[in-house]
Amino acid sequence: MIFFNKINLSVRFALTVILLLGVFGMGIAMLIRSLSDIEMLLEEESTRHVQELSINSAISRETFELSSRVKLLEQKFLYDEAILSEEGFNIDEQLQRIRSLSKDKNFVTKMDGFIVDFHRFLGNSVTLNRILKEVSIIDARLGVEIDQLDDALAKSSVENLVVDPKYDFRNDLDVMYLIRESYLSAGKMAASVRSSITPDTEQVVIIKVLKELNILEMHLSNMRKVSPLVSQASRKMQNTIKRYKVSLRKMTANLNQRWLVMSALVDAQNTLIGFVEQTEKNVQSSALRISNDLRSDLSDMRGWIFMTGFFSLVIGIGLILFMVRHHITKPLNQLKQSFKEIETNNFDAPINLNRTDEWDVIENAFNRMASRLKKTYRDLENERSKLHELAHQDPLTGLANRLLIYKSIDTAISEAKRSHQHFALLYLDIDHFKTVNDSMGHSAGDVLLQEVSQRLSNLVEPSDMVSRLGGDEFMILVHSTQNITEAAMLAEAVNEVLRKPFIIEQETLFVGSSVGVCLYPEHGGSAETLVRNADTAMYHAKRGGRDSHCIYKDVMTSEAHNLMSKSSGLKQALLSNELFVQYQPQYDSFTGNIYGAEALVRWNHPSKGVLLPGEFLDIAEQTGIIVDIDDYVFDMVFNDLLTLNQQGLVSKDFSLSVNVSGRKLLSEHLLEHLKICHEQAPDITSRMILELTERDMITKLDQCSDFISEVKKLGFKIAIDDFGTGYSSLATLKHLPVDILKLDRSFVSGLGSDNVDFVIIDSILTVARGLNLSAIAEGVETVEQLEALKTLGCQTVQGYLLSYPINRDELIKLLIEQSPPSLPLE
Repeated sequence: MIFFNKINLSVRFALTVILLLGVFGMGIAMLIRSLSDIEMLLEEESTRHVQELSINSAISRETFELSSRVKLLEQKFLYDEAILSEEGFNIDEQLQRIRSLSKDKNFVTKMDGFIVDFHRFLGNSVTLNRILKEVSIIDARLGVEIDQLDDALAKSSVENLVVDPKYDFRNDLDVMYLIRESYLSAGKMAASVRSSITPDTEQVVIIKVLKELNILEMHLSNMRKVSPLVSQASRKMQNTIKRYKVSLRKMTANLNQRWLVMSALVDAQNTLIGFVEQTEKNVQSSALRISNDLRSDLSDMRGWIFMTGFFSLVIGIGLILFMVRHHITKPLNQLKQSFKEIETNNFDAPINLNRTDEWDVIENAFNRMASRLKKTYRDLENERSKLHELAHQDPLTGLANRLLIYKSIDTAISEAKRSHQHFALLYLDIDHFKTVNDSMGHSAGDVLLQEVSQRLSNLVEPSDMVSRLGGDEFMILVHSTQNITEAAMLAEAVNEVLRKPFIIEQETLFVGSSVGVCLYPEHGGSAETLVRNADTAMYHAKRGGRDSHCIYKDVMTSEAHNLMSKSSGLKQALLSNELFVQYQPQYDSFTGNIYGAEALVRWNHPSKGVLLPGEFLDIAEQTGIIVDIDDYVFDMVFNDLLTLNQQGLVSKDFSLSVNVSGRKLLSEHLLEHLKICHEQAPDITSRMILELTERDMITKLDQCSDFISEVKKLGFKIAIDDFGTGYSSLATLKHLPVDILKLDRSFVSGLGSDNVDFVIIDSILTVARGLNLSAIAEGVETVEQLEALKTLGCQTVQGYLLSYPINRDELIKLLIEQSPPSLPLE
């Protein structure tokens, strides 16, 4: 054998032809010898086929009779268990009798399969019959418990009416009526399962029953527990409803199993019947063919003997052609097919010729080449995949990036044009994200962005896309909504889910979001327009107070242009010294002396005149220019106080207040700035008051407390501005070492006409005195308000009644005169 494998193809061809010709010669001799044996064999086969025909005829009759009885049994499965058992025993006995009629292995195997499926069907039917009885018993029990609940409710209503004739029991009667209605509907539908004839019908009925039971539970939960009897009856009903649902789930599982078993039984039955019919046909056909072909085969056999020589020659030529095909053509075709597989990038189909001759060398070389190509192609695909991820995925959150979302929007526009559909675009920004970054560091900010991404991904449908554009800006492409109302509901859901607290580095943070909403094609026909309009709506929501959403309107575009104009104008205003400060004096309500003043920034706009803070500070906050404005105003106020002190125009108790924004708060730059001012004039810092809002202080309570402590070491005083309107509480005040509470004007405006505001201010003043804090009332505009504040013991006040905001020269004039023109003193 080893020697044969080593010889070349030509020698192998010659030896193969000689060997095959010898084999054919021996075959001719054996053919002549077998003629007599064939005749005897044909006679024996004819007799056997007749016997098989008789047996299969009997099996066929028994099988068709069995089929009818099984179909009748399928219709009886829901009735009496005894009937099922008795009929099942009779059918099983008939099945065993049919099985014993034939010794054919295929028939016996198929018959055994049918018997197994029949036993599964019978067992499933008995189980389902028991479950139906169980459901019927639970349903009856539930009806009795509803009557008991009704009796308990009636007794309780009568007792309550005796105690209180005005007792209203109509709502309880309505709930009781709804409970009965749901129970009757559930019972009626549960009973209809018996008449269902398809799996879908059964499933629908059971789902409806479960739905009615859920409704019944809802009505039961709405029932007032007016007495222990009603509560006890309600609990019993709830337990019964739970058992009812368990039985329905068991019924669902058994019904599903029943249809599977029935399908398997029908398939086995059809297979068995088909096998019997086919066997009968084969036997009949075989018997007829053997009978008809017996004489012709015997006569033709003699002619074949003489033709053997001729066919030997033909077969020899065929063998030579076979050798050529097997040793040359076939390997070449396999090699050609493998090259085609490589051309289609399929490198996992190596060629396998199973040869040990020259083809083995070609096979090994080809497979080595394919393996190297596969490795190279895999490396290229991995690099391509990495490049695709880098190009379309945000590395921090794993969300789609700006490039991918823009491509997706273009695709969505094309599909929407073809199908005349709509889609929505949500553009959102995380509120106070910069505060988190500044106070906790960028690592905490990254964790926050990842948690925000996770919440947004869990909120939307799989068909929608969440993208991070950069920083704290996200965009959501919403395919699952078709109108602006649904888009607004999703935006509200985004606000709600991001309003919940975040646990970052074992600290609780509250941020919120501002969301802009636009709809295609109403708000834009291109990706660029849609994104720009959604961004505009988002900034409109941010200007409206943050933590909200806003639907795009055309007027917002002009407002956005105005925003950009003011933003660039503010930068120029800082360079051109267009910002200036006015002071609103703060008076001692009892002596009339000026206690201090609050610095209020103004913008002397080159074309619009003097602008108040409300017209530009929100824009400054959004664009970050507020940080530079804080420094600008603080330096101006500090220098003014220094000048007033050097000129001897103010007493040692006189102080100036300046507002500090949330962006500036907690920054290291602010603390360094204050240290420089303290080193420059330490006696002035103790007369400077930094006003902080409640919202900015509560964002990071612990850090804010430490920051205030550091600031107070430098001599500065801290005031909580607009106290009572934000997030402050007594617990907050206890942890914040502040010096002054500034009562918001919303409380002061109600004095004299609203007793509630009087009580609130009295409480705040009491808390301030208890915590050794000063209090300043803002927005005093009437004599009645001033008198009420004096009655409450509020010593320091400010407002239009006393003085409008004035420039520094006017303040100096008032300080020289040292008597307020409109303060009515007692």
